[in-house]
Amino acid sequence: MIGKASDAGLVHEFDEDVPLWQAIRRYPKVVAWDLSLALIIMGWGFDSVVVGSISSVEAFQRDYGEILHDRLIIPSVWLSLWSAATPLGMSFGSLFAGWLQDRFGRRQSLFWGSIIAAVAVALIFCSGLLPDVNGMRLAFTLGKLIQGFASGLLKIVSMTYMSENSPVALRGSALALIPTLNLVGQLIGSTSMYAINDVQGNTGYLAILGMQWLFAVLPFIISLLIPESPTYLLNKDQADVALRSAQALYAPRANAQEALARLRQTIEEEKAESKNCTYLECFHARHRRRTVLVLLANLFPTLFGLDLITRGSYFLQTIGMDSGTSLLLLILGIVLGFAANVGGVWVMARFPRRATMMTSLGAAGVLWAAMGIAGSWLGSQGEENPVVYYFTAADLMIIVVAVGLGAWPGTYAINGETSALRMRSKTQGLGGVSQQVSSVVMSLILPYIYNLDAGALGGRTGFLFAGTCFLSVIWTFYFLPEMKGRPAMDVDMMFDAKLPARHFSAWTASSTQ
Repeated sequence: MIGKASDAGLVHEFDEDVPLWQAIRRYPKVVAWDLSLALIIMGWGFDSVVVGSISSVEAFQRDYGEILHDRLIIPSVWLSLWSAATPLGMSFGSLFAGWLQDRFGRRQSLFWGSIIAAVAVALIFCSGLLPDVNGMRLAFTLGKLIQGFASGLLKIVSMTYMSENSPVALRGSALALIPTLNLVGQLIGSTSMYAINDVQGNTGYLAILGMQWLFAVLPFIISLLIPESPTYLLNKDQADVALRSAQALYAPRANAQEALARLRQTIEEEKAESKNCTYLECFHARHRRRTVLVLLANLFPTLFGLDLITRGSYFLQTIGMDSGTSLLLLILGIVLGFAANVGGVWVMARFPRRATMMTSLGAAGVLWAAMGIAGSWLGSQGEENPVVYYFTAADLMIIVVAVGLGAWPGTYAINGETSALRMRSKTQGLGGVSQQVSSVVMSLILPYIYNLDAGALGGRTGFLFAGTCFLSVIWTFYFLPEMKGRPAMDVDMMFDAKLPARHFSAWTASSTQ
């Protein structure tokens, strides 16, 4: 069926892999909405830094922590729970998003995600009003769990909308905006944390917690203004409404009817092969390989050490650096990471995915190994060695640059290219679960590896991520197919032909005829 459709020879500008700047000029409205949706991810980045760095603020430690060996710390059990609460909530939110957006649409999903986020921030903000410190910690954990649910929902809806409505030339770069804007959120969070680090009392950190309401307002506004996804409307057999949405997205510089025709053609071909659109269908024989690829690709952020990178400020303090310096270096690292991810947007438009991912992950593995070696030079627990912790800080910054240029944006590009168009919302949801569950596991484990009241390994933690990065390079080489510049129908045909991963780049439509 798919082969017959390709014989029709329909060539649309929607499928052209033109240079990035030409695509931006052709689709300015799509670019604007992709950027708006990516801005939602700033809230996720802000939250990740707040969770990772608020525990290093002395006023917060006095209210929520305890004294160990004459030092204020957050107990490892609560540090682990707070670190894990957001990704755990995001895993449930990601799974729920797949159902919600297919049932009620992308706009309503954004609306309800913003409402849930606002309620979660209220719970976090008010947790300090409880009289018992364990009650305060528990309320803070619950708020982070609910906020994570909202973040996961909003993230998956945004990714689905961007991947299914962006033309081929923009898709990879648009999805690469997600880690870029995530770092903008981290930058806002880290600079805010540095500004309030010396504020006496709880006023400073409460201001940071209250700022999270701003990131609940943004998706609410977008949900009222953004056109509904034409792909969703076509799946609901609302062709007339889909045409109006397509015109709002693509006209007047691009042909909205041609774009809609291409989306309709792909959806009809996929419906002919698979009528169901459920989570169970994602693991059906026709979609199983694509689903597994998405699940495994979503492990990359955890495998290249994102969970430790986002908690870099507290991590550096555990090896002897003072809080003010650690926050300053965190800010510098985020700025470098942001610059790298901006470059990653261009890299995703210019270079093949496989080579980019292997180079980026390999470089990160070498850098993590260097950190582990440096950490081995640190003496007994508590002994300070400025050379080691400054080297560790510099190493973390370079790692952010290495993954920001390739592996981090590449993960989202792979997510947006691998799944079938009809199955995209469900597959994206499962991918989100994979990413967040792996982050939960790593977040629970990490404090017991490097925190002073547990393993106290410090920089030697780098050996762990060196190993996971090198394993990721091997997996990428053998199993990750090259899909850059391929329209959805071509990707369908290549997977249906059961091509080995390394044969994707040389495939042409005539190969299956």
